[in-house]
Amino acid sequence: MDASSTSRPKSRAEVSIVRHPDFYFSDGSVVIIVEKTAFRVHQSLLARHSDVFKGMWEVPQPQRADTYDGCPSVILQDSVNDFVDVMKVLYDTFHFDKINPDTSLSHLITFIAGILRISTKYNMLQLRNKCIDIIQEKFPSSLKGCDEVLTRGIKYVPSEIVRIIPLARETTVPKVLPWAFYLCAHISVDEILANNVLSWRDKALCLAGKERLWELQKKETHFFLLDFKQAPTCTTGCQTRVMVPRQLKLSDIESLRINPHPLEEYTDWKSLMICIKCQAMVESQHKEGREKVWQKLPTLFHLGTWDDINKDQSC
Repeated sequence: MDASSTSRPKSRAEVSIVRHPDFYFSDGSVVIIVEKTAFRVHQSLLARHSDVFKGMWEVPQPQRADTYDGCPSVILQDSVNDFVDVMKVLYDTFHFDKINPDTSLSHLITFIAGILRISTKYNMLQLRNKCIDIIQEKFPSSLKGCDEVLTRGIKYVPSEIVRIIPLARETTVPKVLPWAFYLCAHISVDEILANNVLSWRDKALCLAGKERLWELQKKETHFFLLDFKQAPTCTTGCQTRVMVPRQLKLSDIESLRINPHPLEEYTDWKSLMICIKCQAMVESQHKEGREKVWQKLPTLFHLGTWDDINKDQSC
């Protein structure tokens, strides 16, 4: 602390401010105050990561500019917890290494949420892109990525999934929304309605999307389980064979309707007991159907097209 800061009594406002125990450095050049918590940090470090912070003190400061402990100071209207998370990243090179492949979705969202909010608001592009990359490992924006997360068997707990939707909207990360809504469509109607995280608009999108996914599953991807049609070149009469599941039990159909999963890749082709020609035709149609569903996925939840989403996130 320099002489200028000890030559006058502290104001009432300064007395109520608490210095952060980990991020109040004696050689810091600026003080940032968030929710009455002071962070004395290095302006050069902030400027390296953020154009916004770089510009805060780039212009000459008037003589009566706000100071704290002899340093230029600024008050930010952010969450102190979010700001602490960003400080951890800036001052610990290996902070992101604390996330491993086994990290639960709940912990992952908690870990990156504050960093994503602050990095988006203050244009800290490297940190923002790192957060987006981490999220997209579990919320893909391509059919290939979808297949990878399904193969990995990632567990998506309803109470955890819903948290990503408001966060993605707040921080303009629309690429994760189609898969997030797809997952939320598997939540029961009662759970969706009772949820206190989703907005009523997003609840309505989940419920409407559930019905649209079921229609696509019936018509585009798993139609052969409900209404099998043999290949024109079939010579064994597969359509009339008893083993072909032309009809599912009512309970099976109801289960599919409640939990539509048109993007699930069907693999149990041998159980159909159909000829090679019919199987080849149905496999091809199933593959094309999954691709159609993926392309339509954003529109099912009123998110625009994939092109729209990519443009929005790049802005």
